[in-house]
Amino acid sequence: MGRKALYLTIAERQSAKRAWKARYAASTRCIAKRHCQNSRAYRKRYGRHASKSSLSDHTKALSVPDLPSSLISLASTPLPTSTLFHDASRSADALDESDLSIWEQEPPYAYPEPTATVHEVQYTKNLVDVMLGRRWRLSKAVRDGRALQFIDEEFLVGTLKDLTGRISRWSAVASHVAGSESGRNREMAHCWLQWQARDILMDCKEVEMLKNGENPYCTLMQTTPL
Repeated sequence: MGRKALYLTIAERQSAKRAWKARYAASTRCIAKRHCQNSRAYRKRYGRHASKSSLSDHTKALSVPDLPSSLISLASTPLPTSTLFHDASRSADALDESDLSIWEQEPPYAYPEPTATVHEVQYTKNLVDVMLGRRWRLSKAVRDGRALQFIDEEFLVGTLKDLTGRISRWSAVASHVAGSESGRNREMAHCWLQWQARDILMDCKEVEMLKNGENPYCTLMQTTPL
């Protein structure tokens, strides 16, 4: 017996092909590739694309803020590998995220603590995995959108200024959380700090590459989760 045909009609085959093209067009790989192509076309037509030589002396003199060692350490913590993390990182429809908004707020948290049973401890672990997956997905959408835009000097200056404030705020929250929370509130505060640290570190790398005339969307996007 031969293999069963995947598509019985030409119309079904064409429909499947269009669906595959749509999925590929929305993938990180395709977006990064398209941005690289757009960058090369822009440089060919206009001679520069936010290149280092096009930046003002003032912007060139700006430096990426120093990062606390604790922030770098937390940002380097491996992401979960659980099914819950991967499901949340792929789609908002994969899991029920209706009750997660309370954990999007900045710590400290003061929600009632459940009894530390085996079930509740596992629930907290699952909650952390889902939140990290959700944040991965949302952050990826932001960076995918940024990859399709022309990044100018105003973006670099604004991001550098914003980073200084974010790092300062992260340090203040980390210091406060260290001795004020316990149980699920503490675990979720740590989850918030971990993602913020990761996002700050990625933004620093992105800005540094842009300042040097490099294209982070052809490298960072393809070699890291974000």
